[in-house]
Amino acid sequence: MNKKQIVVFTAWVGFASLLAATTTYAKDFSVAGQTLSLGADTDLNYTTGSEDWEWEMTPSAGLSAMGIGLTMSTDIDMLTLDEGDIFQGLDFTADYTVPNTNISLYTEVSTDADLEFGDVTVGATVSF
Repeated sequence: MNKKQIVVFTAWVGFASLLAATTTYAKDFSVAGQTLSLGADTDLNYTTGSEDWEWEMTPSAGLSAMGIGLTMSTDIDMLTLDEGDIFQGLDFTADYTVPNTNISLYTEVSTDADLEFGDVTVGATVSF
């Protein structure tokens, strides 16, 4: 690595450390007795073998009602914002935790950039 690459790498590591050290929370609102959540996750990483940077942000919105959680999110590649293809589609999830068990039932479906739905995934998660 030359000096410029080392400086850029050091700057990105410092920025990633700042992001990791900063605590952020989704904002919860009470709407008609139910909980509406708005928030975002961000992931910045570097792969040494391919020397590839990746920075992805995932804004999301969710509603919890009667034990069922409904969420909608999308992934944004922050390093390609100037290339035009920012919106890649939406991801929808519905989940329900069965009372008094460690079983969670879920359904997932995604859309493409034209909002055409893809395959539906249905499953169960058991925690122990």
